[in-house]
Amino acid sequence: MVFNKYKMYVIAFFGAIFFTFSGYYVLLMVGNNTIGPQLSRYITIPLRVFIVLLLGICFLLVGKKKSFKQLPFLAFLTFSLLYLLRIALEMLKGTANHISNESFLLYFLSFGFLPFLILYLKEDLELDQKLYRSAMLISGALLAIFTLLFYRDLIGTVGRISLAVSRDENYISPLALSYSASLTMGISLILLLSKAKGVSKWFLLVVAGLSCVPFFLGASRGSVMALIFPFLLFIVNQKNKLKSFYLLAALVFAGAIIVILSSYFGSNIIERFTSIGDGIQSGSSSAERIVIWEIALEHFKRNPLLGFGLESPETGNYPHNIFVEVLLTTGILGFIPFVYLVIKAVLNALFIFKYVPHKAWIGLIFLECLIQNQFSGGIYTASWLWFSMAFVLAADYKVNYMQERLDYIETLDEERMVTHGR
Repeated sequence: MVFNKYKMYVIAFFGAIFFTFSGYYVLLMVGNNTIGPQLSRYITIPLRVFIVLLLGICFLLVGKKKSFKQLPFLAFLTFSLLYLLRIALEMLKGTANHISNESFLLYFLSFGFLPFLILYLKEDLELDQKLYRSAMLISGALLAIFTLLFYRDLIGTVGRISLAVSRDENYISPLALSYSASLTMGISLILLLSKAKGVSKWFLLVVAGLSCVPFFLGASRGSVMALIFPFLLFIVNQKNKLKSFYLLAALVFAGAIIVILSSYFGSNIIERFTSIGDGIQSGSSSAERIVIWEIALEHFKRNPLLGFGLESPETGNYPHNIFVEVLLTTGILGFIPFVYLVIKAVLNALFIFKYVPHKAWIGLIFLECLIQNQFSGGIYTASWLWFSMAFVLAADYKVNYMQERLDYIETLDEERMVTHGR
């Protein structure tokens, strides 16, 4: 019976992580290339409900934490209630958004609210981190393999996959490819740099190498920034400054390899970076995003306390920056608890980088997801951000670290006593 319960927990927790992150796009990719692009219309919501059910099973199997930090929990509840209030107000006013207000509600509950709540309150197990790491690496590796299988003819021929595959064909979002690959590459490389145990370095190198395929076919500027900045923070927060220097040199070397591989893959990712200034002047997507932010912030200025709405009517969409979106939808009242959650999670991630480097991948996942949501994604669909934030906030790494140090000191004292015959 114990074995069955353990096995059920492993399957449920692994499955929840797998389908929350890259596994979701693996399913879409396989479906689009075998059944057709209409598949995505039928699996998005059922799959999200399935993920919540898997997390719910995990919660029932292990129960609630005996104690947990109240302030992050209260901050999340405060923000969530204000966001749900905004959705309710939009429903009452009959506001027409780019999707129905009911969809906003269903998406937020299944993508953000319930997963965060369950993960934060669920009893933490040592097994969780192993399952988290394994699911992330395996789902990312599968995404890279299927990208190579289905889109290998595009390698070296197009700057971005969307230039060759339309939405009526075997379409897959270039952002999904690029951000998923960036996350997989980041986890693999930081596990190598931090010399974490339990994963073969050759497996990590192969996974990182394969992930170059979706990374360059997706060609997203945001994914490059999401990959680089966490590593810079990891390097800065090393206690050994000589090690920081070596890691910085390794990062520069990796950057040079990315530039070379970009040319080999025919990706326009470097060109998209170097042409940002020209893009803004010519009114490309770079300029459009800035205009969207400006419009949303203007609405916030006129409605600073509770915000304006779920999106700006002028653009017919959310702002594509989660901080701007929080101001637009919940105003200052929602912005304060949300920023507290982010700052608390960032500090936890930096603590892990400095004092628990073999678990740095946990902090990296959150930071990559946070950076991603500065350029794309919305509050109601930010499943990666809510999941990774809950994971970073749920475990008290400072307490665990101090306990490990105390146990280590006690062990040394016992050894000294035995040595001196006391």
